[in-house]
Amino acid sequence: KQHILRIIRELIDFEPNSKKTDISEGLRFFTNAIKKRSTAFVISDFIDDNYERTLKIAGSKHDITGIRVYDRFDEEIPNLGLVPMLDAEAGDVQLVNTSSKSIRTNYKANALRLTDYYQNTFKRSGAGTISTRVDEGYVKKLLGYFKQKGR
Repeated sequence: KQHILRIIRELIDFEPNSKKTDISEGLRFFTNAIKKRSTAFVISDFIDDNYERTLKIAGSKHDITGIRVYDRFDEEIPNLGLVPMLDAEAGDVQLVNTSSKSIRTNYKANALRLTDYYQNTFKRSGAGTISTRVDEGYVKKLLGYFKQKGR
C-alpha cells in the first residue's frame, strides 16, 4: 500500500523535461532500465506515432498495456468560428477557423488515424489496450479488462 501511494505521489509531483509527447523514448527508457519481466502501463493520450518498433521490443520483454485517456474534443472539433488554440507541446497559439468543414474533417481524420495507429500497433505487439474518455468512469473498464485478461 505504501509503495502504491509513493508511486501516485511521484506521478502527481512529476515535472517533465519536455512537453513533447515521445512514447518511443519512454518505452526505450523503460526497456533499458527494467531488466526483469514486468507489467507496465503506458498512460497517454497517444497523440503520437512512430513508436511501433520500441513497443515491439518492450512488449517482447514485458507485459505492456496502453491506457489511452482522451477528451471528446481530441476526436472532433465543434463549429465555433474563429478560435485561439494552444498547442501545449509547442507552446504556440494559433487562430483556427473551426467553421471550415475541411479543417474539422482533417482534424477528425488525423484523430482517427492516431487512434487506429495506437490500437493496431499495440495489438500487433501483443500488448493490451484500454481507452477511456476523461468524462467517463474508468473503473468498470479497468475491471473488465483485467477480468478478460485473466481468462
